[in-house]
Amino acid sequence: MPSTRTKTPATPDVAAARILDAAWHLYAEHGFDVPLTRIARAARVTPAVFKRCFPSGKALQARVIERLFAARWKPEWDALLVNRAIPYEKRLSRFFVEYRGNIDRDNARLWTRAGLLGKHASGNFSATLATRILGPMIRELRHEAGLADKPGRKVTQAELELAMVLHAAIAFPHTRSNIFGMDVYGTLEKLVPMMVRVWLPGALAEIRR
Repeated sequence: MPSTRTKTPATPDVAAARILDAAWHLYAEHGFDVPLTRIARAARVTPAVFKRCFPSGKALQARVIERLFAARWKPEWDALLVNRAIPYEKRLSRFFVEYRGNIDRDNARLWTRAGLLGKHASGNFSATLATRILGPMIRELRHEAGLADKPGRKVTQAELELAMVLHAAIAFPHTRSNIFGMDVYGTLEKLVPMMVRVWLPGALAEIRR
């Protein structure tokens, strides 16, 4: 005999999580113009439940972007980048393998779409990139090059670009794979140390000029 029990409605937190997960995937694949009704169907919630969780599409997009940026950084990386007990080359390799290691197709595609909407420049990523990654990279590069680094000395724009050369090179395999659908020949564990080895001698020569 078929059961007459009715399904218990999802709690608000569970419903919101399902909506966020559905939006995460659909936005990644199809852009931020996906109809809210389609997201609600994918999340298996009614329009009324959707409205209670996210009053507008703008509110949902804001949560997706917030989640995207929040997932990018682990506090222990601050200490890793400046830990001189570990050789600089190994620090960079370890950091970038871990930093890029949690990127999947949805994450990479959302990251690109957020950039096209101008979210990188105005969001937390700009501050994270300059203060937590590029700046420490340059200060540690100066130390590696035997250059005196006076307290309070600012990182120049040219130095930021120098650090960005490595950062961008390491990011590009994910772009090739997840945005362009191109092959990538090797794993992060193989590719990142190779890129660091290629970059470091030139960066040392450049910063000593």
